[in-house]
Amino acid sequence: MAIRRVFPIQKAAAFAFALLLSCPLLSAQGFFKAPTVDIFAGYSYLRFESKPLGFADQFNLNGWNAEIALPSLYEGLGIAADVSAHYDHEFAAYNFLIGPQYTYEVKNLRIFGHGLFGKSRDRLSFPGNSQLEPSNLARDIALGGGIDIPIGGKLSWRAVQADYIVTSNFGGTQHNVRASTGVVIRFGKH
Repeated sequence: MAIRRVFPIQKAAAFAFALLLSCPLLSAQGFFKAPTVDIFAGYSYLRFESKPLGFADQFNLNGWNAEIALPSLYEGLGIAADVSAHYDHEFAAYNFLIGPQYTYEVKNLRIFGHGLFGKSRDRLSFPGNSQLEPSNLARDIALGGGIDIPIGGKLSWRAVQADYIVTSNFGGTQHNVRASTGVVIRFGKH
């Protein structure tokens, strides 16, 4: 029986999730102040550099982006876990990322920047009678940030989140750009 190797990103994601679940318990004991939690979901566009894969032009992919963040664990420094998926009829790209995020609040705006690291899975779809869809799992790095505009109460609109994403799927390096927009729900005290 083979033992499956757990990727470091999976360990980091499990640790972040355990931390998130334990914060209310620690706060109830009076040891720590429960952190604020931001949950984002929305539309996403990915400009994927597909020429290294043998395609004639770049892919313009539409999809979704979701993120859970603890934005201010220590003076604006926090952690974010980000997942996105982008599709068209020939190709699908999935990103699974986690990393540090810095948030700065000025005049009712929340401006953030992050460096996220993880894995990317790209899947090629070939029309025809074959059921085989080649896919590849490789490293993924995203550098970017965005602006959240409070709408009222716990709701904000993520006007833009822009990321420069470098992946290394199918033996090549792709330099991609992702832009997302959507809704942010904030839990906890501001």
